[in-house]
Amino acid sequence: MAKNTRGIEVAEIISDKCIACQICIAECPVGAIELNSAGVAEVDPELCVGCGKCFDSCPVNAVRFEKKKRRPFPLEKAAEPGAPQQKTDRGVAVFIETVDGRGAPVSWELTGKAGELARQLDAKVLGFVLGSNVSGVAEEAIAYGCDEVHLVDDPRLSRYLPATFGKALSDLCEKVRPEIFLIGATALGRDLAGAVATRLQTGLTADCTGLFIEKETGLLLMTRPTFGGNIMATIFCQRKRPQMSSVRPRVFAAPQKDGERKGIVSRHKFSPPTVELPEFVQFIPAGDDAATDIVSFPALVVAGRGACDRSSLPLLEELAQLVGGVLACSRPVVQAGLLPYERQVGQTGRTVAPRLYIGVGVSGAVQHLVAIQGAEKILAINSDPNAPIFRVADAGIVGNYQEIVPELIARLRDKRS
Repeated sequence: MAKNTRGIEVAEIISDKCIACQICIAECPVGAIELNSAGVAEVDPELCVGCGKCFDSCPVNAVRFEKKKRRPFPLEKAAEPGAPQQKTDRGVAVFIETVDGRGAPVSWELTGKAGELARQLDAKVLGFVLGSNVSGVAEEAIAYGCDEVHLVDDPRLSRYLPATFGKALSDLCEKVRPEIFLIGATALGRDLAGAVATRLQTGLTADCTGLFIEKETGLLLMTRPTFGGNIMATIFCQRKRPQMSSVRPRVFAAPQKDGERKGIVSRHKFSPPTVELPEFVQFIPAGDDAATDIVSFPALVVAGRGACDRSSLPLLEELAQLVGGVLACSRPVVQAGLLPYERQVGQTGRTVAPRLYIGVGVSGAVQHLVAIQGAEKILAINSDPNAPIFRVADAGIVGNYQEIVPELIARLRDKRS
């Protein structure tokens, strides 16, 4: 295989086979592929990072790239004697986070993904539920796809503390010994995942956007953006167990709830940590901005750098209301102080999956595109015809948004009347 000046083995396009479908261009995370003057895809070797996504996505096998295969790793010999990772039941476990006495939506999204992974491993889906008076959540977990639920129900778990939840959850992992453990990357989940991984002395890949099972080894391949979102890294954990990953809300689709499903609920006693625990004195209510959860809206109008103008925000707000959604933004708009961080869409903001996404002046950086990959329909409005967002958009309009958006609003009003 050819290498670039950095010693990275790079992909090559077989020009005779290329049909100029541009799928590889859309899949490339670093923008290393373009159509040349002959209408054939061409890889810039100095930009290529050797990820192989173009090779995987090409429908006509027009990409020359050799993926290195890893040999199955003998866990029994690699693990330290007596370590909890030495023996697993091949289960795929999910931490079921509770919010107001019910399971958090991200937990059901991960339960659905856990089912896919478990089928490839011929394993069970395990739900880990912690809290006080949360038996109903355990039954709910079975309805969403868990085969077994391991429940720790104790009044001392009525409020979240890293010490209590971290101890209870790591104890469950040591008893049940799952092969894979998934946690939602919520504010609570991010805090808890690090505490559990530290206690179990295993690896943790945070904010994943893709989870796959490698056929040759059975390892969990965890994909996440890195270097500011410019590269998609695939990470795996060979020696330690469980293989842990945290995933943002709305990255995966939640399965349908089936109230007829049957499963096993096992109760476990809580052994509190020996350290002195803090006392809850007062809770500070969330502010008004926190009440606007952009993830929950079916439609989003997203203002980007190209629409970073305070005078235009009322116009975009009106468009958002007409399509039954809310106004959100990309990172530059937050940095300019025009909208709060809670409205930010992107790898450093919120991952969203609306039925309709309208990007106004959004160029489409990799870290932004990763966060909107779950959207059903994407409409892009941008003055730059070469903006990357057009590669993933279902429909695009090239032009000045200050002329296009008023016309779009007028058409929507006419249709309503």
